[in-house]
Amino acid sequence: MLREEQIDLRRQRARAANLAIENLGKNRVFSDYRVTNPQTKGQYTVTVRGFDTGDNACTCPDFKSNTLGTCKHIEAVLDMLQADGEAVKRRKAAVTRPELTLDYGAPQLRLRLQLPPRHSDKLEQVAKRFFDDAGYWNSRHPHAELVAAIESVPEQVTVMSDAMDFIDREVERRDLARRETELLADLERAESPLHHLLKLPLYDFQMRGAAFLACRGRSILGDDMGLGKTPQTMAAVELLVRERGVRRVLVVAPASVKYQWEGEIRKFTDRPVQVVEGLKETREELYSQDAFYKLVNYEQVVRDLDLMNAWSPDVVVLDEAQRIKNWESKTSRAVKKLRSRYAIVLTGTPLENKLEELYSIVQFVDDRRLGPAFEFLHEHRVLDANHNLIGYRNLDRIREKLAPILMRRTRAEVLGQLPERTDSTRYVELMAAQRGPYDEQQVNLARLLAKSVLTDLDRKRILACIVNMRLVCDSTYLFDKQTNVSPKLDEFAEVVDDLMSSGDHKAVVFSQWETMLHKAAEVLDRLGVGYALLHGGMQGKERRAVLEKFREDGCRVFLSTDAGGVGLNLQLADTVINLELPWNPAVLEQRIARVHRMGQSRPVRVVNFVTRGTIEERVLRAIEAKRSLFGSVFDGESDAVDFAAAGNTSFLDGVREVIGAERPPVAAPEAPARDVGLGLLEANVRMLEALAAWDADVTWPPVLRDRAAAALQKLLEQIGGE
Repeated sequence: MLREEQIDLRRQRARAANLAIENLGKNRVFSDYRVTNPQTKGQYTVTVRGFDTGDNACTCPDFKSNTLGTCKHIEAVLDMLQADGEAVKRRKAAVTRPELTLDYGAPQLRLRLQLPPRHSDKLEQVAKRFFDDAGYWNSRHPHAELVAAIESVPEQVTVMSDAMDFIDREVERRDLARRETELLADLERAESPLHHLLKLPLYDFQMRGAAFLACRGRSILGDDMGLGKTPQTMAAVELLVRERGVRRVLVVAPASVKYQWEGEIRKFTDRPVQVVEGLKETREELYSQDAFYKLVNYEQVVRDLDLMNAWSPDVVVLDEAQRIKNWESKTSRAVKKLRSRYAIVLTGTPLENKLEELYSIVQFVDDRRLGPAFEFLHEHRVLDANHNLIGYRNLDRIREKLAPILMRRTRAEVLGQLPERTDSTRYVELMAAQRGPYDEQQVNLARLLAKSVLTDLDRKRILACIVNMRLVCDSTYLFDKQTNVSPKLDEFAEVVDDLMSSGDHKAVVFSQWETMLHKAAEVLDRLGVGYALLHGGMQGKERRAVLEKFREDGCRVFLSTDAGGVGLNLQLADTVINLELPWNPAVLEQRIARVHRMGQSRPVRVVNFVTRGTIEERVLRAIEAKRSLFGSVFDGESDAVDFAAAGNTSFLDGVREVIGAERPPVAAPEAPARDVGLGLLEANVRMLEALAAWDADVTWPPVLRDRAAAALQKLLEQIGGE
């Protein structure tokens, strides 16, 4: 039923799309057709061989991954042909020559051999040896033997290009699997190739990771933050150079870490490396130049996709791959169009909020690994009668499917090689000057939440109240731009003074708000402590200069927004101070892992500031609940996740829970929330990810603030406002 619905959906899309269709052959029915979307200018080739589902083929991505045996382009061509009664008298095209094709209509790709009525006995023997009675691959023999067998028959067998590529990949997969076994068996010997991949030595678990990444071809390294994913990747690349002759590697990373990749490559290898940046003409020139490594950021992929593919990288590396977790985003769609034989995906957080995010990341590696999206969601999401998400199920099947392509090690697994880490929470109280504006915002928020019907303006006011409450918890200056009452900054001064006087320590200080960091910098100025400051508005060269400054002896503190929580190595520090907790635990762990990572030689201290009796304290429970989803999918043996313990409420119910407001009487049925489940938890994460860059104490251009407000309004609608 589900598959029939999806096929019918593609037929509806075909009729609505007004596609342009051109017959490229001489046969009026069974031919190749060029199908063009006049709106997107997208163009694909449809091959028609019959009028039953599965007879035909299309070059579009949906056909290759949906396992339905059809797509909207095929349905559009068939619809056009069926309008001609004479054209459909014959339901199948006659097979006039032997053809080896690739069948996309099954869960797993499979080869199919079609024979004409008249063929040689030798070809008949090949068909019986490698294929079943229906002509499909029987899996009893290696693919390499098939190629030799086909070449030995008297007929010319037409092997379609995608079928030949599939055979090549299967032959290589078998070869690399055998090589991985050899490398791991040889690991204990000092002369093992894995010991001599980079200029600096690797830990045992890192060498195993390098072998996995290289020998799986297209794979994901989901190690915890700080376990050295970058050197493992470079070691894997060196293996691919030796084993497969790769010559070009494209690294796609957040803009904030491109230069760090450059430094790490120079530190661990002698390979030429080039950072691609500048105006379009400059970038075009850089893509045309020789370099083993080219480093780009995610935003560039949208602009330079054709140039990147024209460079023909052998390997594409995605660093911090959670950047493509939203499969509908423009960046995600562009990145998935990058072409390379090998791919290495790096992420310490393969799952941040939802299984859909994991699915999107896996798509880049293997778009059929988890099956079509509609089946994946149907199999693993648990919905209530109102289609609200209340849990996940069958997680063991996901783990089983991911095992061949995903390697993940936690800090606990390699704890013996990691330094000690101590986490502590420093509670502060609201001062009277803070209590007034905080309570005012809380009262305003409660009044808004008490309304049974909310206008668009009400929704924007709700978001503004929440942001203001968070700002007041940090400092009144962030709220009124005049006073600066902040117990957090007072406590921060004490922590820093104690830290600086107790030894040769360095600290990394995080805040979501850039202005809060400037206030922290004023504290450091009074104390005479040297510091460097990093924020998201800095360009690549400025970021590099900030990192260099932190390495100097006189610089003791590194102040950073969450732009510094992604991909930076800051092992020079031994202390992490969070002026406020990010409400997504994955972001919190990203921050800490900048310091507590491989290469750290000292115990690490983590200090979290929380304002007691406020929105900050009550969200701590949500952070712990959020971690349970990640652990259930990757680290545990549980086959399901039940959201009931965390609360199954809508977005606004989550806000009510934070401030203790009661739900108003329902005047009319509410629109069902399409994606709730974690209640307060999911609401906070979704809202604050949208607000992450909205520093309310910075004057935004009106157009940007309007865009932010529109995005937030849409967000509320999607997750179930009243």
